[in-house]
Amino acid sequence: MYVKFINETKIELPPKNKGSIINYDKAEKLLIADGYKPLIKDESIISGRLYTISYSEDETNIYEHLNYIESEEEFNKRTEQNEIQNQINRLNAEINDLDIKRIRAVCEPSIKDEETGETWLDYYNNLVIAIREQINTLRERITPNDITNEDLPPLDSGQ
Repeated sequence: MYVKFINETKIELPPKNKGSIINYDKAEKLLIADGYKPLIKDESIISGRLYTISYSEDETNIYEHLNYIESEEEFNKRTEQNEIQNQINRLNAEINDLDIKRIRAVCEPSIKDEETGETWLDYYNNLVIAIREQINTLRERITPNDITNEDLPPLDSGQ
């Protein structure tokens, strides 16, 4: 791919067609004559890490650089926080499933265990209480994030 260096944060892609030239963006000799250079992409993407892209050029090429905006420690912490949030979401889905059973237990009351006298509603309520305790324990492990969405650069959709 040939591009033109504008500045450290911007490059220009060649147009698909130029004047009467069809597929100008594929005409290597014309692109070089017009100041376009090959783009050497940085292939060292670490999945899930947030980064910005910068560019540099030399006599023959333009180079893409990935600049990670968080340390590995911050990335690992964010990954752990996401996993915790996924667990919380899964547990909330379990509560939603149990809510349907609790509604049925209210509408059609019956005894689950004859020996203890426990009803189905009591049983489901106890399950929900235990799940909510798990959620509260997980929420205690989530720490506020210092980075807000406004601080983050837009993600490159070309990945």
